[in-house]
Amino acid sequence: MAVHLVCLTNEGGVPLFTRTKGDVKSLAFAEQGMLYGVQMFAQNHGVKLESTTTEEAKVIWQVFHDSVTLVLVTSNDGSCDIHYKTLINHIFHAMVMFIGLETLVSIRTVEKLRREIKVCYPVIDTLLQDTDLYGALSSSVDVLVSAENTTLQEPLEAFVTSAESTFGCLHADGKLVVATSNWWALSGQEMMLVAKFIQSLPIGTSSDVPIYLPHASPKDPHRLLSIHLQPGVVVSVLCYANPTLAEAEEQLIEPAWRLHHEALRAIQRAPSSNIPRTIPLDAGILGYVLLNTDQHKCLSSVRLPLIAGGAAELKPLPPYARREILTAFYRTVVGGLFPPSLSPERQDSSGEAYKCLPHSAEETYMCGDDFKTYALNSGGFQFFVLFSSAVPQYAMRSVTKNLLGTLSKEKIFVDRRTKSS
Repeated sequence: MAVHLVCLTNEGGVPLFTRTKGDVKSLAFAEQGMLYGVQMFAQNHGVKLESTTTEEAKVIWQVFHDSVTLVLVTSNDGSCDIHYKTLINHIFHAMVMFIGLETLVSIRTVEKLRREIKVCYPVIDTLLQDTDLYGALSSSVDVLVSAENTTLQEPLEAFVTSAESTFGCLHADGKLVVATSNWWALSGQEMMLVAKFIQSLPIGTSSDVPIYLPHASPKDPHRLLSIHLQPGVVVSVLCYANPTLAEAEEQLIEPAWRLHHEALRAIQRAPSSNIPRTIPLDAGILGYVLLNTDQHKCLSSVRLPLIAGGAAELKPLPPYARREILTAFYRTVVGGLFPPSLSPERQDSSGEAYKCLPHSAEETYMCGDDFKTYALNSGGFQFFVLFSSAVPQYAMRSVTKNLLGTLSKEKIFVDRRTKSS
């Protein structure tokens, strides 16, 4: 799916940057000006233009703090505007995370801002790309379930304490494995954006960068220290002036982690299903997305192995096709039938079509030529499951409910957030 993203100043429509996804050319200056002009024409006539559609495309406009305008042009898949606006919201807050809210609200020098914004490009480009992770789509942090989750909590706490902080976490291949209670208390969007940044780091490198927490601290930066412990496994801590990156690497890593190398290697070898091997999976399941809407945690996989002789093996789908189907199903259901999972700070009426229903939808399903899908909205969880088309329709409900009952009891969903007094 081709995507064009344009960022302009709200006053004057001066382009700040453009990004694209897919094999497409960047929009010409005149085309960028036209998009800005249409929005300003509506605004000058007392109309707030949020979106429009053509036969093949959808255009979304959003203005932030009367300072920055983001325009998204993409294929029209018929889903609610809330999903496009969620993406734009993530992109703006990725900018806040790296250069601070004050810089974006009070633009003094456009050329300087253009240079500063370039640091945001890796995370913005990641947000635009199709991945097997669903955290950005659901405004949540992707999590990893492993038998080592509990084991690795102790060394993480020791490392974070030695760094004189209370904010720390461990990621493996873009998924959050363990974190301190203060880290879990961050918004889903903040945890997700930090995870995207950490995932963009070159393997084997360490990083020391100033970041702003878009909701908790949008004007005052913290230092984010990120250190690779194993390929793809990164420990991070938020701190102030101390320790230095060199001190953290040379003095703090070894005492905290030296006895846990096997546990770190174990999470590298975690099953592609992102489900413990002790939990039996129905042979007809091809993929799933499990969202805890209160804690903003997302557990998912589209790489479940095919079981010999199982229903999924009879009509297999490659991972990219599973991802596309699950994504389309999620975008159709959330906002249309189920409520979207948004940060408390965000007020957006474009995802409220579900409120027009005469009752709250709790279950829905969809059948295609080569797949079936089922979704549950129950007990603070939203669960979306992709089945092989060979699975009988009557079996989907019980299989989905049973798996939700099992996964929701995993320790990763224990609420570890710091409670406000």
